[in-house]
Amino acid sequence: MKSVSTRDKNWVKVLIPLLGILAVVAMAYAETIDLLVRQWLKNDDFSHGLLIPPVAAYLAWQRRELLRRTTIKTDWRALLVLVSALGVYLVGELGAELFTVRVSMLLLFIGAIWLVYGLQVMRILRFPLALLFLMLPLPGFIYRNITFPLQLLSSKWSVNLLQAFGVSAFREGNIVDLGFNQLQVVEACNGLRFILPLFTLGVLLAFMGRFVWWKRLVIIAATIPIAIMANILRIAGTGIVSNTWGAGAAQGFFHSFSGWVVFMVCLVFFGILAWILYLLPGKPAPARQAPAQAGTAAPDALTISRLSWTSLIIVLLLIALVPAVVGRMAQLPARQLKKPLQEFPAYFEGYSGVFSEMDEKMWERVGGQNYALIQYRAQSRPPVHFYTAYYEYQRKAGDFIHSPKLCLPGAGWFIQENRTRTVLFDQPVEMIGAGLTFNELVISNMGQRQLVYYWYQGRNRNFTNEYLAKFYLIWDGIWRRRTDGALVRLVLPLEGVDLVEARQLLDRFAVFASNRLTEFLP
Repeated sequence: MKSVSTRDKNWVKVLIPLLGILAVVAMAYAETIDLLVRQWLKNDDFSHGLLIPPVAAYLAWQRRELLRRTTIKTDWRALLVLVSALGVYLVGELGAELFTVRVSMLLLFIGAIWLVYGLQVMRILRFPLALLFLMLPLPGFIYRNITFPLQLLSSKWSVNLLQAFGVSAFREGNIVDLGFNQLQVVEACNGLRFILPLFTLGVLLAFMGRFVWWKRLVIIAATIPIAIMANILRIAGTGIVSNTWGAGAAQGFFHSFSGWVVFMVCLVFFGILAWILYLLPGKPAPARQAPAQAGTAAPDALTISRLSWTSLIIVLLLIALVPAVVGRMAQLPARQLKKPLQEFPAYFEGYSGVFSEMDEKMWERVGGQNYALIQYRAQSRPPVHFYTAYYEYQRKAGDFIHSPKLCLPGAGWFIQENRTRTVLFDQPVEMIGAGLTFNELVISNMGQRQLVYYWYQGRNRNFTNEYLAKFYLIWDGIWRRRTDGALVRLVLPLEGVDLVEARQLLDRFAVFASNRLTEFLP
């Protein structure tokens, strides 16, 4: 039998490649990791991500006895995973999508482990490695599209619950009206800060417990309704406290403390569900057995004879070159405007426009290179607010077009109507075609209503769909070597204005804006 010191030396030899891979990945993705940690710390919906890496490391450590009986063998098939990771990285850079870049980081790490240590090690560590994907915040466009429906769902059922308790409550969009007081179910109350950590907890409970596959699916699937119910209970409880002791009592300490109480209630529901599933018939999953290895002298023997230092060096060099290679491929030349947007026409059909400046901090968050913010006014006619922001290129670190459909709910606006419309031009416009297609929104906030048009224009294209815009951003970045573009937005307040008349007016403004922009965009 090998001595303890010899066995420890073997473990050191095995851990050195892992530490090297971790170090090189950290250096290659330093900016990505920094932004990830900042998002964990600033956004409560994703703060559970801080706990996942140490949990995954602990789960891997629990499998050390299996790893001791496993043969390490270089597996060059993992190169396919590494190459795929580089492709995903390039797509993320060109598509200005930080989530995709983060996925490439994990794929690169997993591919490196697979190549250096072999498929048997990967099979043992597959759950801890897969768990790491749950630490990634959702993509921005998916996150926003989920939060708003969750706000509406939570508002609706919390009002139903309040009415069941005898509280006079009504709902208008995401506003819970208690008569003397109004509760706004803002983006932070969408319920994701319950859903995401509970989903992670459900995955851990399902796979760490000895459950058959269908019981695991039940546990994981149950996390979403339990979390939504918890959020509804929290909002309804806030309404009851506000109705009984006043609006001030429902804020501050109670608002924060109630989140912890509701989360503990969710854990109780999890425990009850796990106990019920344990009582139900179903053969438990068999305990993991260590794979038999030919020639293994003892249970604690560690086979490292096939550890290839050449493969490790290749992997480290490949990871180290990722930023340089992908950065060079994604480094696109800036496309400057033909002329600055400050020269945009200030007169249209009796309207006179006044240019204004955006707050510096807000413009820094927008991340563009040029913009025009114009208030068009005419006597006895509703004002029209015109805004366009131009990007000479788009990058994942904030320098990309942000959809109003995603940003407006974050600012407290409720989208009452959402449709896509097309207005035909009197004369076809070069590079745009016979008509203009745009998104139309009717939004409201605390009794105020507005009509909003927006679309994306640039690179001889016109978009209304965020997903299609992302696709062509990547396509044009690869084949045309450009990712420039502009966001165009028109807003008309609906105070005392008929919606049909407002549409007719804003339609003409949209055609005017689109036609004139062709004189500015490259």
